[in-house]
Amino acid sequence: MQETTDKEPSFPGAEEEALDKTWTGLKFGGAAASRQFHGCLFKNCDFTGAEFRGCRFTDCRFESCNLSLLRLPRTALSSVSFKNSKLTGVNWTEAAWPRVKLPGLLRFDNCVLADSVFLGLHLRETSIVNCRAVGADFREADLAKADLAGTDLAGVLFGGTNLSGANLAGARNYAIRPADNVLKGARFSMPEAMALLYCLDIKII
Repeated sequence: MQETTDKEPSFPGAEEEALDKTWTGLKFGGAAASRQFHGCLFKNCDFTGAEFRGCRFTDCRFESCNLSLLRLPRTALSSVSFKNSKLTGVNWTEAAWPRVKLPGLLRFDNCVLADSVFLGLHLRETSIVNCRAVGADFREADLAKADLAGTDLAGVLFGGTNLSGANLAGARNYAIRPADNVLKGARFSMPEAMALLYCLDIKII
């Protein structure tokens, strides 16, 4: 795999394609259009406020990167993973999602997803493990069989959300109304699961 460091911050030009390439320490806050990345690795890169317009990322990994306020208009993502990265305020609904509902398009591990928007997206089998998703919007999203284990869900918006078969073991600070969401087969752990009872019109003695 070819590696590019911050001392040689080359980046594909318009209409160019990058295959199995690594960027380390790259700082890029501009706009990139119509570029394709396949099997690429981004390490310790800063993409704060960057815009990827009409791009494609396939089997790519982002490790220890800052992607806060990243914009993804019409950008396609397939089997893309983020680890130890910051993705505050990203509106994922801008991306180009496939018409065929494919599972597991995204994976987040130990990331900050605060104030991110996933409204109405198909996120079946998505992994959001040990993350901080404070204030994120998952209304009308399909999170069936998603893995949310160990994630801080304080202030997260759930409504019309499909959480059937999802794993919320160790997830915390969530407020999920059973009547407004699909929870069949979802896994929760105590004592956090007690929050589900507080949303019901019952008295706990």
